[in-house]
Amino acid sequence: MRIVKHHLQLFLLFSRTADAQRDDDTYRGLNWQHQANTFRPALKNWPRFNIYSEQPVKTADLKRKPELASTLDGKVKIAISYLGQHHGIMPNTTRITDAYSDEASGVTHVYLKQVVEEFGVANGLANVNIDQNGHVISSSHSFAPQLALPAAGAVNFGSTSGANSQYKHIKLALQSFARYTFSDIDPQIIDDAVSFTDAFRTAAGDSGFVVSGLPGHVVSNGQCGVARELLQLAGGQVIPVWHMTMQQPMHWWSAYIGVEDGQVHSISDWAYKLEAYSVLPHNISSPTEGSPQLLTNPAYTPASPFGWVTRNTTIGNNVWAQTNPTGNDTWIGNYRPVSSAAFPNKVFDFPLNTNSEPSTYADFSVTQLFYTVNTMHDLAFVYGFNEEAGNFQDINYSGKGTGGDYIVAFAQDGGSTNNANFMSPPDGQHGLMRMYLWSETTPRRDGNLDQSIVAHEFTHGISSRLTGGPSNADCLNSGEPGGMGEGWSDAVAFILYIKPGQTRMLDVVLGEYVYGKNIRQYPYSTNMSTNPQTYKDLDKEEYKEVHAVGQVWASMLYEVMWSLIDSNGISGDLFDHDLSKGNSIMLQILLNGMKLQPCNPSFIDARNAILQAERTLSRGKNECAIWHGFSKRGLGVGAFFNNTAHTEDYSVPQECN
Repeated sequence: MRIVKHHLQLFLLFSRTADAQRDDDTYRGLNWQHQANTFRPALKNWPRFNIYSEQPVKTADLKRKPELASTLDGKVKIAISYLGQHHGIMPNTTRITDAYSDEASGVTHVYLKQVVEEFGVANGLANVNIDQNGHVISSSHSFAPQLALPAAGAVNFGSTSGANSQYKHIKLALQSFARYTFSDIDPQIIDDAVSFTDAFRTAAGDSGFVVSGLPGHVVSNGQCGVARELLQLAGGQVIPVWHMTMQQPMHWWSAYIGVEDGQVHSISDWAYKLEAYSVLPHNISSPTEGSPQLLTNPAYTPASPFGWVTRNTTIGNNVWAQTNPTGNDTWIGNYRPVSSAAFPNKVFDFPLNTNSEPSTYADFSVTQLFYTVNTMHDLAFVYGFNEEAGNFQDINYSGKGTGGDYIVAFAQDGGSTNNANFMSPPDGQHGLMRMYLWSETTPRRDGNLDQSIVAHEFTHGISSRLTGGPSNADCLNSGEPGGMGEGWSDAVAFILYIKPGQTRMLDVVLGEYVYGKNIRQYPYSTNMSTNPQTYKDLDKEEYKEVHAVGQVWASMLYEVMWSLIDSNGISGDLFDHDLSKGNSIMLQILLNGMKLQPCNPSFIDARNAILQAERTLSRGKNECAIWHGFSKRGLGVGAFFNNTAHTEDYSVPQECN
């Protein structure tokens, strides 16, 4: 990342047509199309985010039993009671998918799923946020109306025998799924090779099984997970579906396919595109800003109590980093650099010569990626992305959350070029990061050496697991929510590299080290001539792509960040967690806001969640600074979206004038 003054370079690739984007398999990832073929039902009752900051809701249960406010189980009961009192949602129609209390804010987040008998409604979701006193401060839900639900005993998926209707339905579903994932599958292969094995439950508690024996060109490991769920359609019906998950080298698909009609009704992609260590320290974005340094014991002990390395190579509790020149999915046997010091010491000190091809400094590259991902893990832990919130760790030392999901990080991945991506499945499954080489310069450049790109990709894991709870990976995969996911990733990247002494007159260019110029259409800037993007731009055809949407969202967040910094100053080290400083406040309320907001949030939902996060953190001290940042780019008090058009407003609350 480079900081410049009012420098503008157009991102010419935005001139490509939507059809061209769909036809180009490489037009995905950090810079290009997120997923042109992902979609979900547009529900009429899509969640409204209800804010009760001024008058928090006190449930009848809490009035009778004040002690409920003192435990997590008690607050879960408060959430269930609230949904019954205020939304008519009965306890026997819900399942708790996640619940945890955030140490930084004191807010407890309870995430629920609608159920009919034992079957979950995939897009029937709720979240309830409860303060330390047991009062509900905000909530949302997208539960299907009771009249739309199947009658008791009417949900039928058939049996698992190969001769019956369920087998035929699954065969049809697999063929439909394969078409949507650009894979050809011979029906005879399904008849000859497929078997049903290994019953399991998803992270959200739905029962399912594994379909094995699929060809390798369709799915990397020959297996497809299939869960029995229900899905609300745009017309209001609730139908039984197969929830199929399938991993490919560049994708991790999650699709809901009708049991009766074999139609793909919803599909998303969990892939988001874009000791002593001699590395670029975390406050140096790329080799153009500084040289490698030998850092001793950089792990942050509360987040990584036993350090980062568990062996004598780049393997640890948070990440396994390795090269991957073939672009495959396997990582256990891939090449990794070895410590040059005798056990128990671990020293990773390798040369870097950026005037040579990246293959000549692969040891440094893997070490740098291992360092940056671990640093992001530890920093995110400080700001609330910890074990119970669904972070990525093999062993969860607190016993909370689900372990077994360290990040698999591929350096110098041969599967593509000029890109990066991150796959973020639900808690308990490995995150997968691919960092590619960039061919826009001679010699080629290595994406691992641009820490803003690694930070961008890691942040997809943060936003995916914090929004909607760690068991739900389908909240930021397409449309406006998917665009905001890209915006949060850019925002965290620029927050990390803001330094004391800089001012709002500085503009941020992302990816210049690897790409040779800005990978975004405009620099991030508080100057409206340099970056003119506003809320109304979302109505333009060229802003239907997720990275274009993300630029608008990140541009707003850039304004908010500088408003907070103008009022509070800059912390020189975000690890200090100094919540009296603007950049630390910004990072904290971004993550807290993700926990508060509903699944598939709108710009307005996310803005309101950030405002509420600030109120729980500093009691409204910085509320006006946040409003001024958002309103400058059209997301003021009166801004709204009516499902067809975005209406701008530049006003702030009267007390902020």
